[in-house]
Amino acid sequence: MKQKKNKGLPITIVILLIIILLLVGGIAYLYFFTDMFKSNKQLFFKYTSQIVQSENGFIDNQLVQYFQKKNSTSYENNGEITFEVAIPNIEDDLELANNFNITFTGKEDPTNSKSEKEISLNYSDSVKFPLTYRKTNTITGIQTQYIGSSFVSVRNDEELSGLEDINNLLKLQNLEFSNEEVRNLKTTYFDNILNTLDDSKFSTLTEGNLTGYRLTLTGEELKNTLVQILNALKADTNTTHKLNEILQGVGINSEIDEDSIDDLIESINDSEWNQDIEMTVYAVGGNLSKVDIGMTGNTLTMSKEGNGQDITYTISLNTTKQDISAVCTAKYSDLNSDNVTETYELTLEGIYEESNVVEQTENAKAHNQYSITNNVQFKDGVEIEDLTEENAVILNDQDNEYVTNLMNAIQERIVEVNKVQMEELGVSENENPMQYLIPTLFATNQATAEIDEQAVNAFNAKFELYQSTNTKGATVKGLLTTIQNNNETEGNNQIEEINMDGEEYEVTEQNITLLKSSINVDDAYRVEFEKDINTGLIYRAVINKR
Repeated sequence: MKQKKNKGLPITIVILLIIILLLVGGIAYLYFFTDMFKSNKQLFFKYTSQIVQSENGFIDNQLVQYFQKKNSTSYENNGEITFEVAIPNIEDDLELANNFNITFTGKEDPTNSKSEKEISLNYSDSVKFPLTYRKTNTITGIQTQYIGSSFVSVRNDEELSGLEDINNLLKLQNLEFSNEEVRNLKTTYFDNILNTLDDSKFSTLTEGNLTGYRLTLTGEELKNTLVQILNALKADTNTTHKLNEILQGVGINSEIDEDSIDDLIESINDSEWNQDIEMTVYAVGGNLSKVDIGMTGNTLTMSKEGNGQDITYTISLNTTKQDISAVCTAKYSDLNSDNVTETYELTLEGIYEESNVVEQTENAKAHNQYSITNNVQFKDGVEIEDLTEENAVILNDQDNEYVTNLMNAIQERIVEVNKVQMEELGVSENENPMQYLIPTLFATNQATAEIDEQAVNAFNAKFELYQSTNTKGATVKGLLTTIQNNNETEGNNQIEEINMDGEEYEVTEQNITLLKSSINVDDAYRVEFEKDINTGLIYRAVINKR
């Protein structure tokens, strides 16, 4: 099954938008009131609104300031990533995986757009794979002693993606609504839709020292509420524009317009919503402390402990249908100091459905836990050497043949090093313990398990070198040659389709020749790839002239 582009918006995004609208309306309507003489409905909306408050809200202002400081102040850091893996029936094979860890030290200079990390993959006390990551301005490179002394680097002339910039996550915190926009949200969505929900839908409960306020809707009631809001949104272009800004701020490229809203309404109406949804907000001392959302056998819980100097957030997801759970904890200590400790832990548990690793066993749960500690020390005078032609091979400046030969040589060298290191550990070259660190508990397709990860990465790497928002025409021609050569030699692993400026082409010698003749070497192109949802292999190239 190939991965298809989603022309509409998923229902989960709709629910996100609904919550955002609800929150902003709630802030405008209820925030400045005390709890005295308030109904369960009013208190539910009051504490829900605290999710996005800038002062004393669920996302603590001290934490926001800390991340802003990291993006503007130089610092050094060091830390470790450890793993805990338990897979039924293969416990003896997991000793190396549980002994494996990653250590790192780093330097960050945001003012000069420089970053460096010394990373070591530690199989044992004596078997290690060290490498250095460095980014200076628009050049990013990786170097390891097993390949050579120079950095293998790529120049990116545009801003890197949101994965490298946490500011994208902070845009929501700083997104402002004018008084007129707030009044519109309050009237259109809160007064006319949300606030018309019957008081009987709201209740109160206690959990330890927490007081909870719950909204319960049947599936049909939730469906009707969502459709009402979406119909209102179709006519509200100002709010649509604002919500598109929010989506882009968190890295979601889908756009809300009349067509996509109609698609969502149709999808919602065609779906069976036969279970209740419950959303509960818990407060202690007048502040939001925990949020529970339960729907269709899935439960999402977000909680916060502490404030100011030391804060811990926990997010957990449980799906009863698949019997899978995920718990993520983030702890920040000494936030107001120049020495901050970040601790992250992710735990995944679930039942195998199909796997080539273990025999299927009823109620046999796999367990993957990842723990990260990162100690951050803010300081002046952090120095990071620039990446230049003297210490780096910049692939953008090389011709296609050079790049292809270099990457093939690197791949062969890594295979050799892996073989030697695995022999030192007393296992075969195909038994690298890192393969067990990926949460295979979610594997539901035998074909996926049979694809060797290293082979997938090696196959994709040949093409991902060309991926860029600013690829010259000459390089695009080189990509087409690489695709043609691959299909002639790789057997089953082939690039099947090329989308060129919106037109689909099957990969044939005739079409490759045709596409090459249409490309101007001096023009710039955006090059992207799509991967098979089951195997992870690239099967389609998308090329658009800029």
